[in-house]
Amino acid sequence: MDIFYNNIFEWLVLVALLGAAIYTMRIIGEEKSSFKDESFEVQFGDLALRIPNWWTIVEEEDHRLRFERTDTRYDWYAVYQYFPDHGGTSLPDLLEAKLNEQGIEFDSDVVFETDSRVIFRDPRIQEHFQEVIRVEGKASENVVDRIYYDIYLMKGTGEEGYFIFESRSSVLNGLVEGPYFEESLAELGFILES
Repeated sequence: MDIFYNNIFEWLVLVALLGAAIYTMRIIGEEKSSFKDESFEVQFGDLALRIPNWWTIVEEEDHRLRFERTDTRYDWYAVYQYFPDHGGTSLPDLLEAKLNEQGIEFDSDVVFETDSRVIFRDPRIQEHFQEVIRVEGKASENVVDRIYYDIYLMKGTGEEGYFIFESRSSVLNGLVEGPYFEESLAELGFILES
C-alpha cells in the first residue's frame, strides 16, 4: 500500500490519461452518426453534398467549390471540381496529370481504390459513377512538404465530364478533417427534382 501512496501523482496521471483515451474513442465512434446532424447540404450541379457546418465556402465558381476551416488555423482545404470534357483521357491518366501538376508524390504504401460500392452509400451514385479512382494517404508535395492527400476522380457512365474531389492538409490535420471529407463523399447524392 505504501507504493500506491508514494506514487499517487503518477497513478492520478495514469487514470486521467486512460479517461481521456476512453472519452476520445467514444467521440470518434460517434463521429459518423453525428455527421448528418452537424452538416448542411450544398448543391453542386446535379449533386447534393453533405458538408460539416464548420467548413466555410471560400471560393464558389460554376464548376468549383473550395472549403476551408476559417475558425482555426488548420493547414487544410477541400476542393470539389467538375470538368465538362475529359478529351478521351482515362481516369488514371487524368490522376497522373493532376498529381504532376501539383507536384504530389504518394508514399509507396498508399493504396488506390476503384470500387464505387466501397466509396458511396447511395446505390444510384454507385451505378452512375462506376468509373472511380480514390487515393488517400501521406505524400510529398514539391519534394519537401509532407502532406496528407485524399483525391477522388469520378466519371459518370457515358458522360464526357468528370469530377475531382480533393482534400489536402498537413499530416496531422488530415486526421482531423479527413474523416469528414470521406463522409461528405460517402453521403453524396443527387438533387431530387420536385
